[in-house]
Amino acid sequence: MSDAFGDYLRCIGRIPLLTAQEEVHLGTIVKQWMESDQPSASLQRRGRRALQRIVTANLRLVVTVALRYVRRLKHLSHDPMDLVQAGNMGLLRAAEKYDPTRGYKFSTYGYWWIRQSINRYLQEHNGTIRMPVNLVSLANRAEALQMNTRRSLSSGELAESLGETEQRLLYALAIQHRSNTISLDQQLSGGDGEMTLLDTVTDSRAPEIEDDYGWIHSQLHLLSSPELTVIQLRYGETKQRSFAEVARMIGRSKDQVQRLERHALAKLRRNLTPALYPEQSLNRSQPR
Repeated sequence: MSDAFGDYLRCIGRIPLLTAQEEVHLGTIVKQWMESDQPSASLQRRGRRALQRIVTANLRLVVTVALRYVRRLKHLSHDPMDLVQAGNMGLLRAAEKYDPTRGYKFSTYGYWWIRQSINRYLQEHNGTIRMPVNLVSLANRAEALQMNTRRSLSSGELAESLGETEQRLLYALAIQHRSNTISLDQQLSGGDGEMTLLDTVTDSRAPEIEDDYGWIHSQLHLLSSPELTVIQLRYGETKQRSFAEVARMIGRSKDQVQRLERHALAKLRRNLTPALYPEQSLNRSQPR
């Protein structure tokens, strides 16, 4: 979570909640103000104060709803405060339309509006390409209908069931499919938080293991026959042989095998260093 989100939580945590009686009283004032064709100046002032009190006292409800979407935020480039602000718009709309005479608590009524506002925000900002919400909703309803049907439905059957034209349905499905872009910086779920999707993409230009050994083999012609034999016996297989084992195989002493290997590695090092460290080799060749 960001520092701004933590500061916001501490700030709204100091706001006192409403009692049931205060909720009914304030809701009644807001309802009178909203339903009045020509509200008086006094009613407007009392209505605005009551509306502000209802909204500020329920800001923690918005955070509770927004935190249910935290997992989805990991795949999107959004801060939790983005969802909170979207939920606050739904909270404000709920406070304006709340009717305390129906007998239910404001939190029950406001929860639906907050969730709808957050879902609408996520639909509008779900991808790199922004799509109209009505088309996103149509595509989602078509996919849900297909998933809940045992047999595969044609586009015409889906359009008829949804009360839409086939052309509009196909258009909604097409643009939703094209807008599903994925960021290479997206973190992989189940990882340690460090690995991203880019880490799993291979580079065709990166050298393979065979390539690494290939450019080493290209320098082996510089070695004499005894030196090449020692190098092959010592490093040519998975299990490295000891100097004593190589000495027994080629009929030489252990000291001779060590000397041959030392000379062979020195030759390879002289010829491979310019390729491995070109800048270092260039600096050494320049006169001081």
